Amino acid sequence: MCRTAFLTSCTLVVWTTSSVLTNGCHGPTVTGLHTELCGSKHIILSAYREHRQARAVRVLAIVNTDHPAAVDCVFCCSDGGGRLREGSVQTHTVHYGYPYVAADILCDQPPECNATQVPLSARCGVSYSGSACAASSTLPVLTIHNEERREDDFPFFLTVCMSTVSGNYSNILQVLQTMELYRLWGVQKVVLYLTSCSGDFQQVLEHYVQEGFLETIPWRLGKEIQEDIHHNGQLSVMNECIYRNMYTSRYVLLADVDQLLVPYKHRSLQTLVEELQAQHPQASVFRVETHLFPQTGTTPQAIPGQDLLKQVYREPMEEHDFRSHKMVVNPRLVVQTAMFEVLKNYGETVDVPSSMCKILQVKLRQEKKDTNGKNVVLDTRIEEFKDLLNPKVNEIVKKTMRKQEKVLD
Repeated sequence: MCRTAFLTSCTLVVWTTSSVLTNGCHGPTVTGLHTELCGSKHIILSAYREHRQARAVRVLAIVNTDHPAAVDCVFCCSDGGGRLREGSVQTHTVHYGYPYVAADILCDQPPECNATQVPLSARCGVSYSGSACAASSTLPVLTIHNEERREDDFPFFLTVCMSTVSGNYSNILQVLQTMELYRLWGVQKVVLYLTSCSGDFQQVLEHYVQEGFLETIPWRLGKEIQEDIHHNGQLSVMNECIYRNMYTSRYVLLADVDQLLVPYKHRSLQTLVEELQAQHPQASVFRVETHLFPQTGTTPQAIPGQDLLKQVYREPMEEHDFRSHKMVVNPRLVVQTAMFEVLKNYGETVDVPSSMCKILQVKLRQEKKDTNGKNVVLDTRIEEFKDLLNPKVNEIVKKTMRKQEKVLD
């Protein structure tokens, strides 16, 4: 089984403002996500330079709205001193009723301070002029990322952000096909937030990591909040991935690991997105409809998982049906996002016609569907890439799982 990092523990002490400024910059530099901000129920994720707002740093966090706590930002200046500023905690409006919600902590950097790191300190029930209280004996020090602003010449055109994988996840065949189809369609990078998975799945992931196609981000929330946050912190994952790739990728696709963005009129996703942007020059968000494909066919015994090539029937979308979407976004114009819609952004949001592309999602349905065509629609778009796809999948299975026989013909 593959496992990732977990929340740190802390010893609570009371800090004064002077001690925060004196010692705040001497704590350990945070190297992963999920740092508990002692004296609060906040979980600190990562810090990013906010170029769209003068001299600001945006700290991504998960906060408990039942237990609010103010936050101070300590800027570690190049002159060796620290500057204390009050942080503005902004919770996201979509949280599905759970107490733990995605949030941003905005810190205004003093103009006289050149800082590349920012520790945070929680304050409890006092005014800003009072003392900071109940922080850890050494404050967690966050490195400020995205120091360089970029508007062109990105290393990647499109990065796929996949939300969390957890449990004994083993849908290997579908993920292999998804990765290879994305490669065929011009995707250069995939980011996956990983909690846990099966051993065989881990081997497949390591193959793509070694090739430089996949980046896996450890994502493991503490057990104490698992029941009090939506879907393993999925909303925070999508926001973190946007900021992580803001200045390395021209566009970012937000989707689940079991979903696939399929172009229907183009041979690559780059030409699809370029045409959409040309048609809508002011758009920063392109919403793509999710279409369900009832699970059909049997899983090959050689490898676990669903075979996308056997999923050729999709459920029709009726006029009054609820429509779920996933999004391709310009990350530099997005401030906050939820799963199906962007909450704050610059620019327009465009719903993409399903004739151009769809999000494919295979689902096991309780009700029986008529696969003779009465209640489903024949959709063989994926089959058009079979001759290119199958040799790639067989090759990777042979390398990672030591299977000599062909998995797919």
